[in-house]
Amino acid sequence: MSVKIKTVDVWDTLLRRKCHPDVIKIASARYFYFKYYDLHKQSDLKQLFLKRVDIERQIGKRNVEQGFDDEYLFEDVIFEWCSSLLVNCSQEQVAAIRDELCEYEFNLEIALTEADSDIASLLEDNPSEMTYFLSDFYMSDVRLKKLIDKNGLGHLVSEGFSSADIKLNKRSGRLFDFLKEKYQINSNEWLHIGDNEWSDKIQPEKRGIKTIHFMPAKAHQTRQEHELQFNDSNILYENILLKIESELTSFEKGSSDDVFKLGVKCSPFILGYVLFILEKAIENKCDKIFFFTREGEFFIKAFKIILAKLQVDLPGIKFPEYNLLEVSRLATFSASVTTVSINEMMRIWNLYSSQSMNALFKTLDIEPDLFRNLLSKYSIQPEEIIRYPWQDERVQNLFKDNDFIQIVASHCSDKREQLISYLSSKGLRNEMQNVCVVDVGWRGTIQDNIALVLPNVNLHGIYLGLAKFLNDQPSNSIKYAYGPDLNISNEMPHFLDSVAPIEMITNSPSGSVIGYKSKDGVTEAIRKVDNEENKAWENFTESFQLGILSSLEHWKEAVAINVITSKDLRPLAMKIWEDLITGTSDKLNDTFSNLTHNETFGLGGYVNKKLAPSVSDIARAVFNWQKRRELISFIIANQWSDGVRKRKDLSFLNRNFLALIIDIAMIYKRHFMRR
Repeated sequence: MSVKIKTVDVWDTLLRRKCHPDVIKIASARYFYFKYYDLHKQSDLKQLFLKRVDIERQIGKRNVEQGFDDEYLFEDVIFEWCSSLLVNCSQEQVAAIRDELCEYEFNLEIALTEADSDIASLLEDNPSEMTYFLSDFYMSDVRLKKLIDKNGLGHLVSEGFSSADIKLNKRSGRLFDFLKEKYQINSNEWLHIGDNEWSDKIQPEKRGIKTIHFMPAKAHQTRQEHELQFNDSNILYENILLKIESELTSFEKGSSDDVFKLGVKCSPFILGYVLFILEKAIENKCDKIFFFTREGEFFIKAFKIILAKLQVDLPGIKFPEYNLLEVSRLATFSASVTTVSINEMMRIWNLYSSQSMNALFKTLDIEPDLFRNLLSKYSIQPEEIIRYPWQDERVQNLFKDNDFIQIVASHCSDKREQLISYLSSKGLRNEMQNVCVVDVGWRGTIQDNIALVLPNVNLHGIYLGLAKFLNDQPSNSIKYAYGPDLNISNEMPHFLDSVAPIEMITNSPSGSVIGYKSKDGVTEAIRKVDNEENKAWENFTESFQLGILSSLEHWKEAVAINVITSKDLRPLAMKIWEDLITGTSDKLNDTFSNLTHNETFGLGGYVNKKLAPSVSDIARAVFNWQKRRELISFIIANQWSDGVRKRKDLSFLNRNFLALIIDIAMIYKRHFMRR
């Protein structure tokens, strides 16, 4: 039976979003943040979103005071939102940014909407002389018509009314009254279709209007899922991971591997860090991001996946350039030494308070044989481990020797020239600029070295975590941590007691940078690959990282459509970090226990973590200096007590005794060592 007029709700009736409606607004906040952070300095997307919601309320309240309903027009809201934040911009600038944001948000609405699968047949089954859309929405009828046309329903609903234009809405019922008066419609000749029980059923029925309460089960369930995931991010992340695990298990080669699966589960940890890197680069006006080897080789792969998606979705945003920088503590420290003095060497000795002169020379990347006669002159054995060398009279005299000073100074000058040449070839020159550098952690020594070599560059270091700084920080070296930063608070200090497992799972197989050489006029990094060290990569890290990177190919879509930030992911990321260092993965524990780790900087060579003192060795360490030194070396190399407790190659008593000693050492380190 035909009626004279048929009105149809728009959202969740004619059209459906692929996300929660407020996600669209948060996406606009993200665009505003990415492009105009330097003008408004607001980094919290939730606060930007809530500011907009507050302005919507204010405009709505003003309209109520004028006798209308609490409605507001999209363009008015965005203008006031921008005006409240861009306090140093002219009205013309604000208007231009408003127009840009409105265009972005409307295009996003177009991209994230689709026609309801059942509505066309319902409209055709209920013919009428006139059909109008009727929507409680903040965009104009012109914009709504474009959305309807884009989704192929314009031939069924060619025009209509938006509450934003008329300042009256269905919720109060006054929009129905407006139409009834405008068209002089009898209620019994009117059919209204919509999903909201109050606005689309109860209010029109109060006025004698016939209704169809439109709520298809499947579409309504999807809408409820969007609502649930918007209000509880844990449910959102759990659903994303379940979907990723299901899809990767079906299609990804090697996905049945337990280590690969562990990588999938740990992917939010790296995703959060990657987003944190980008956010800090934006906030510090960094046009370039340099990822430090070796962990940076993994991080840059993860970063590339996420940034590539953002660049496609946000073509109007100029994102930072990024590149790999082949550096290490060993390759940069001697280049940063400007004076050969005890005070300058404290930058090493604050980190390694016991050191042989041979280990010092290896740390400086200088041939120890050059100093054989000088060491003999001051009665110093090259391999003698000297506790607090800066207090040793022999070492003090060595550093006063002009021959010694000249050899070291000349070497450091050459190293500085090589490093500057290499950095320049990568586009990092000693010019006034803000640059981001990325590494796993833990004190940012490499960043400090480069900051001293390039004093005009402001280096913003982005790290997973930061331990307390032991050295004075260069004025042009600023650091941020996604996880714990013990220079700011004592949050999660135990995370930084066990950093070696995190280094292992983010490592690369391409070797350590040990210096630079000139080839055909170009300065290149020299790499040293150790096959024993790479066994950990082959046995664990490669598959683990593949699980993460494969997951990020799926996460990038979720980040885009749900507007996920590093702050959103941080609680989950920190939970994953904690799980990793509590030894829950047997494969991770076994791989770490057999790890050969490069400790040339500081210790002067490689450390095999498998070598563990026996119970009798521990007992003898009380009286025997050699055994005590071996025990101390083991503790320094194995600061992961949870991992030691899970070692299968040690007896129950041996592993628990060692783990207890490590725990005590970590408490001492945290509370009593020089900081």
